[in-house]
Amino acid sequence: MQFIKTTPDVDLAENIVETPRQTVTHLVIPAGKAVPKHHVPEDVVVVPIKGRVVFEDVSNGTAQALVPGDIVKLAPNEWHALEAVTDTEVMVIKSQLAD
Repeated sequence: MQFIKTTPDVDLAENIVETPRQTVTHLVIPAGKAVPKHHVPEDVVVVPIKGRVVFEDVSNGTAQALVPGDIVKLAPNEWHALEAVTDTEVMVIKSQLAD
């Protein structure tokens, strides 16, 4: 078992777990700031832990506000973007599930 502490005042992101098949990133987005549209080749789960963030599904042009207790799951290569409504922290879990 390993206990990992995050840094609340990190400048945007810190990878807190890195293995060949998984990366867990602590992402900090100040209110009004955005992460532009992008995609990654892994399966992704985004877990808000603080604040309110608008998560955009770029492919179909929809967006939804997420708060702690919500989760969004993305398949590999799904285009998405984020914009913080309030100071926001999320955990981004990227995993290579298929061989």
